[in-house]
Amino acid sequence: MIRIGRGGALLSAAALASVALTGCVSQGCPGWAGYDSPPDAVQAADAVVLGHVEELASTASLFGAPANVWSVEVTEWVKGEGPDTIQVMSPPSRCGPTDDPYFGSDPFEAATAHSASVVLLSEWENGWMGLNPGQGIVELTPSGDIPPEW
Repeated sequence: MIRIGRGGALLSAAALASVALTGCVSQGCPGWAGYDSPPDAVQAADAVVLGHVEELASTASLFGAPANVWSVEVTEWVKGEGPDTIQVMSPPSRCGPTDDPYFGSDPFEAATAHSASVVLLSEWENGWMGLNPGQGIVELTPSGDIPPEW
C-alpha cells in the first residue's frame, strides 16, 4: 500500500487545480452559474420573456465557438421591456473551435417545436443571450405558467 502524506496530497491537488485552471484560461471558457429551478433563474436573469422561437436568424462567435442566434417572437415581457421580436444568442456548451458546440442539439432549436417558451436572458454586448447553455429556455406549462422545476 502506497501512502501519500498530507504535503504530497496537497501538492498533488494543487498541481491538478493548476492544470485545470490553465486549460480553462487558455480557452477562455466561462464558469456558467446553474439554477435549481426556473423561478430561481428568473430572479437571476437580466430579463425574461414569454414567446416563441421562430427561426435561426444568424450565427456568431462566443468564446471562440460558433453560436446560433435565434429570432424570438415575444408575447410578454415578464421582467424588463423591449420590442415584440428579439434576437437571442444561444450560448454553446463548449469553447473554442468545434463542430459540435452544443454537445448535440441546441436547446433553442428544440424550442422551435414548443408553442410557447420562457426565455431567460442575460445582456451580452449589444443584445441578448440565454442565461446559460442549458438553462436559457424552458417550455411553458400547459396552463401557460413558468414551470416550477426543470
